[in-house]
Amino acid sequence: MNYALGLTLLRVLLVPVIISLMYADGLWSAFFFALASLTDWLDGLAARKFAQGTELGKFLDPLADKFLVLTVLILLAVQLRIEVLPVLILVVREFAVMGLRCAVLEKGGAVVAASRLAKWKTAAQMLALFLLLADWPFGREVFYVSFVLAVISGAEYFWAHRDSLK
Repeated sequence: MNYALGLTLLRVLLVPVIISLMYADGLWSAFFFALASLTDWLDGLAARKFAQGTELGKFLDPLADKFLVLTVLILLAVQLRIEVLPVLILVVREFAVMGLRCAVLEKGGAVVAASRLAKWKTAAQMLALFLLLADWPFGREVFYVSFVLAVISGAEYFWAHRDSLK
């Protein structure tokens, strides 16, 4: 296992810590969420800078992001700190994109890497969730910006890979 994959796995392992802290202390949950979010940036940096990019990493990195982000979004909705409908739409979007990735692989294509817009979406989501967890201003506004980016980037994925769905 290389450094980049280790950081991806660390992100997954931090999710139960964040969940526990969401019921105990908002600032600590925000801190550990920020730490987990930082691993997303660092694993990408390690993959590029140290040539540690792998097909497995391209596949696992977005899954780790989904696990982290969707878990926190769902819990924020359960705690009534954010509206349920956009969270449900995001869950459907993430599973649809994951299904698309599988369809592309099944047709003999390469792993569908995250698009530039999807990377911006992820960054905006992580900032929004940090702000919401810390109960700081503008969390909802940033969340809705990330929501719009998610819808657009989801459509972008399906448009770019529409031939794989035939």
